[in-house]
Amino acid sequence: MNSTLPYVSLKNVDYSQANPQPLENTGVLKVGVASVLSPRETLEEYDRFDEYLEKEIGRPVELVQRGSYQEINNLVKTQAVDVAFICSGAYVVGNKDDLDLLAVPVVNGKSTYQSYIIVNAQSQISRFEQLKGSVFGYTDPISFSGTIYPMYLVNQIQASSNNFFNRVVYTYSHDNSIKAVLDGVVNAAGVDSLVYEFALSKDPTLATKLKIINRSQEVGSPPVVVNKFIDPNLRTVLQEALLRMDSDPLGQEALKNLNYERFALPSHQDYGAIEVMIKAVPELN
Repeated sequence: MNSTLPYVSLKNVDYSQANPQPLENTGVLKVGVASVLSPRETLEEYDRFDEYLEKEIGRPVELVQRGSYQEINNLVKTQAVDVAFICSGAYVVGNKDDLDLLAVPVVNGKSTYQSYIIVNAQSQISRFEQLKGSVFGYTDPISFSGTIYPMYLVNQIQASSNNFFNRVVYTYSHDNSIKAVLDGVVNAAGVDSLVYEFALSKDPTLATKLKIINRSQEVGSPPVVVNKFIDPNLRTVLQEALLRMDSDPLGQEALKNLNYERFALPSHQDYGAIEVMIKAVPELN
């Protein structure tokens, strides 16, 4: 992938709240969070989750954000954070770097999700092939729904993605990608179906402003991961705390803020389709 491609941040994102200092794991439980939503919204979503974990683990909890998925992967790899919420694509890319699945969220009774390719409802575009020569919005370079799947679709049409789109921009969050399509900054974007449906639940008018022209197959939802070499006792305590959240009043409130029903045990097999897509796209290898 061309790392020099421009990106657009549509909400004047300020990462000053994201604790940019070097991290040391002492008595504080560090929770890394990939910003599927823009950072301010992410911090608000995880407020009750922090409280729940503090109660269950018996340690202060500190939320750690970074500007890209790879940076969160690196924090897990070096054990600078104890546990992290990451993207499905980031898990597949980082699995070889000692990332271990801990739990996966359940939404609408399932622990899978899709990539949606969206355009403005006023657009005449109805098929992905018609996006040739357009401006496309990627989210993060290793996002499944925002980048890997759209690049895979391009690969099915032509050998290289270099000349398919006229231009691409990186938005670095799915809500920014939705706004980019609404505002005409990009002609189309790939977005996380969970984020899209959540946005629709908050603003039903989006259904009249956007249209979905392509849906990926179901893949494993963005998981919670730890380093494979984490202390086994801490791993067990963290996993049990997540799996019983839905039976605890504060946990239920935290889940509601995250728009999750509960957490379940994950399966690496659910992410196999993403591995196949990555192997098929030369720019991703």
